[in-house]
Amino acid sequence: MKIGSISFFILTLVFGFLPVTTKTVAEYKSYNIVEAGDIKRDCGVKNSAFQAGEKAVYTVYYKIGFVWIPAGEVTFSVEEDENYYHLKAYGRTYNSYDRLFRVRDTYESKVDKKTLLPVTATRDINQGSYSKTSEMTFDYEKRKVKAYHGRSADRMQTDFVDMDRCLRDVLSIVYYTRNLDVSSLRPRDVVELNVGYDEKVYDIGMRFLKREENYRIRRAGGNFDLLKFSPSVIAGGVFNEGDEMLVWVSDDKNRIPIQIESPLRVGSVRVVLDSYENLKHPFTSKK
Repeated sequence: MKIGSISFFILTLVFGFLPVTTKTVAEYKSYNIVEAGDIKRDCGVKNSAFQAGEKAVYTVYYKIGFVWIPAGEVTFSVEEDENYYHLKAYGRTYNSYDRLFRVRDTYESKVDKKTLLPVTATRDINQGSYSKTSEMTFDYEKRKVKAYHGRSADRMQTDFVDMDRCLRDVLSIVYYTRNLDVSSLRPRDVVELNVGYDEKVYDIGMRFLKREENYRIRRAGGNFDLLKFSPSVIAGGVFNEGDEMLVWVSDDKNRIPIQIESPLRVGSVRVVLDSYENLKHPFTSKK
């Protein structure tokens, strides 16, 4: 799987996180390293931003020339049982766009309710003629992540990643970041995170730009009070050198992303919140 693939791009685009650097596990040196102590204690966070039953649907627009084309959508949902939240993200291209490139991708993550740390994470990727399945299992006693992944049942492989840092999968990190305390962030501050993806670990950097009050987002249906971020992107693949992605997140207790914009090598992409239900808190960001 390369960083420019559609599924990873759409999922991370919706919440504004793209890798800053990528290294092999042996070469990797991370922020948020936990050399001793309890990972569950040191890396966990209490959930205050979402609840079971929450659902958010985003429309993905692709711009060619001066025309914005609705290309697909990504749906995020949360379920629960006694001890765990079950997170799910489903991304698909619209039927009208399928003839250009058909996407049907599903990501799921089971996280501990008390810490929001992932227990298992799976994904089922179908993009054109490309397919891949993966399951990651997090063992906090052995401080290891087992990654079982491959393109077909007879082409699977198993890798192990040392968990000596605060490490999450690509879906659970979305909900984790919604619970971070951003009250003390100043313009140009960078939030640094770590995400595991199969046998690799990625550094993720998200630069805070500013707060914007009563900001108009027509496609999202109103004006909003927002937190504006600019994640770093990698030149090559779908991005050019110097490209800047912009992310607007609701400036309320929900911290739900409202809009993302990014230039690509060919055209641009805009992801906009289309509908939502069962937010944990009143949606005071929307005016």
